[in-house]
Amino acid sequence: MNELSAASSAAPVRLRTVVCTCGGLYGALVLRRLRACAELEICAVVRSTRVLDARFCFLRGAIAQIRRSGIGYALYLWCATTLSDWLCALGGIGAVPMRTVTPGLPVLTTRNINDAEGLRFLAACAPDLLVSAFFNQRLHPTALALPTRGCLNIHPSLLPEAKGVDPVFQALLHDLPQIGVTVHFMSAGFDEGRIVAQRSIERRTDSSVFATTALLFREGAEFLAAAIDSIARGATGTPQSGAGSYQSWPTRQEVRILRARGGALLRFSDLARLVAKQLPRGSEARVEPLGKATTSTS
Repeated sequence: MNELSAASSAAPVRLRTVVCTCGGLYGALVLRRLRACAELEICAVVRSTRVLDARFCFLRGAIAQIRRSGIGYALYLWCATTLSDWLCALGGIGAVPMRTVTPGLPVLTTRNINDAEGLRFLAACAPDLLVSAFFNQRLHPTALALPTRGCLNIHPSLLPEAKGVDPVFQALLHDLPQIGVTVHFMSAGFDEGRIVAQRSIERRTDSSVFATTALLFREGAEFLAAAIDSIARGATGTPQSGAGSYQSWPTRQEVRILRARGGALLRFSDLARLVAKQLPRGSEARVEPLGKATTSTS
């Protein structure tokens, strides 16, 4: 009996975790890695159905997105979410669920996680942690306060630079030689929370926005999983080094410039590789430490 009690007390405590995402390949890569993390128990998924604005239905949101970014960019977003869901399921990566199908893993689909239904769902999950990855909704203070260990976001840029909705597009538009990913605690400010882990990554020059973004979310999930132990022990991260920069949705003109320079939002080969159970080309990129302090334990 004493031995059983000792074994029970020595068993690691798994943090109950809610994952918030728009799905697609990016969300699938993160969810797959976190479900394999021994320190985490994925207790629920929140899947966003928002298109641009919580007030918009799908059609109105799609029209507004096309007016802002053009039909090519809108189609890229559809491929990165809906089409990628199908291909992830076919290719064995595993799609982010749209509804509750697995016992013990409830799923909420919502345009607004901050409404009464969203808050009730989060409260009922009693989470220790919330992880946001490729999630197009900003959590209000009431939602942020529900997880006992805080809320984490995987952001595909080197914060505080390139805050906003599609930093990878901006990096490729300006032909930056290095890109990166940041895991940070979420706060009331947009992409302003304390940094837990950060890495710089050299990208392939021919990599599309889709392939590069997939790489960054995959690596970000790895960094987050590696930081869970320190988070469980009370790590709070380090403040961001300055105000940084912010970019909103790409404009039609920016999309045309990217294409004129030989860049691509998505290549057919990216989708073909998913069907063949391979990640888009570019995920072989080398990961380099960003300076000496890449993971915060403060």
